[in-house]
Amino acid sequence: MESAKWRIAVRPNYDVNTDLNYPYSELPYVGEYHLVRIPTDNQLVEHVDYWGEGRIETSSGNSGFRNCYNVNRQYQLVSNGTDRNKKIPNRIPVFDENMCDTSSYIKSNSVKLVTLMGAPIIERCARDIARIVNSEVGIVVVFGFDNDSADIRRLSTALSDLNMYYCPGYELSDHLLGLTLFDKYRAYVNAKEMENQLYEAVTGWSFDTAVKISQSLKESGGGSTIVDVVNKLLQQGIRATTPFAYKLWNSGEKEIVNNYFPDAFKLIFNGDNIKIVSNYYNMALKLDANVDYYNDRLGWGDKSDHSSNRVSWTLLPIWENNNVIFKIRNNEHSMFLKLDVNVDSYGDRKCWGSNSSNELRHTWKLEPVKLQGNVVFFIVNCEYDQALKLDANVDSYGDRLLWGNNGNVVNNPRYFGWLVQSW
Repeated sequence: MESAKWRIAVRPNYDVNTDLNYPYSELPYVGEYHLVRIPTDNQLVEHVDYWGEGRIETSSGNSGFRNCYNVNRQYQLVSNGTDRNKKIPNRIPVFDENMCDTSSYIKSNSVKLVTLMGAPIIERCARDIARIVNSEVGIVVVFGFDNDSADIRRLSTALSDLNMYYCPGYELSDHLLGLTLFDKYRAYVNAKEMENQLYEAVTGWSFDTAVKISQSLKESGGGSTIVDVVNKLLQQGIRATTPFAYKLWNSGEKEIVNNYFPDAFKLIFNGDNIKIVSNYYNMALKLDANVDYYNDRLGWGDKSDHSSNRVSWTLLPIWENNNVIFKIRNNEHSMFLKLDVNVDSYGDRKCWGSNSSNELRHTWKLEPVKLQGNVVFFIVNCEYDQALKLDANVDSYGDRLLWGNNGNVVNNPRYFGWLVQSW
């Protein structure tokens, strides 16, 4: 019988594995009795390997861990390697593979790291993992599963109830990198860590990873985490926010931009007709009714017009060098904004509308920042690195000339910021 074989088996190998002095390691399942559960103090359990057997090294590859608790069947012995048929080190017993219940042995919400390698994840197993992992700081890592497997669906559902989500691109710690028997893994992290991972991906300009993390959050009901990250990016004026939104939009995730970003981003990437309005002066951009010698038109801020075709614009995004830049087209005259090649005595440049759009000075960056509940954009020329502003003085019509500013603007979004609004 299996139980008889287990009872006479050689004790666990604690030369290779760390002996955690677990009192029930070499006892069969006695979960119906009142037992001392781990952790026995106010600390969290560092690591539980579900269906683990301790460290196993074979010619086929390495699996398991030296310093953790191993949940396994009460009469299971080490199945491979030099310790084959020995008892499992630091074993926490469950009755069998269909009765996955460690509640008599492990306290709820008490484990920092739960791992599982290749073994089936039935419903009870998924629920038990979700029960023991700490939802605030915990991580669950599973190895060797296809992303669309039923095992993964069961685990993802159980963990999403804790606001723990699959984190694409998550880098494993050195503690977990010694496994060579498996070539793929999935890491589930708590909501705070998911927020940190998404923030780091965006600020590190790793947009493919940021898109995958956002997709995982959307699919698992973690949209509030995306909102928190977007708000943090905007509060800090992170320039990567706009290309992040663009990559989402063009990766089939318009829904994420529509639902979790301010409305201005939808207007920008949907190709809508928009108004570009000075935050400080509340004046909408327009082009002059007259042309100069080159058939160009000066840019102005209009004193009162917020609705005519003169103040209607469209932003045309271009992806290059891992960033999104824009051509800004006036819809009345089909002209594109550019900065003058010449400067005035302050180093500022006049802004014009031109029929052509083939030079670097026709392209712009939109750098968002949160200001008193609104999102404003610094509109920065790609060639001259000058941000748009309106003149401090008005002409006889009360309008203000449009300039590129010579100097730093990031500390004054109130004056240099622009609102993107529906036309």
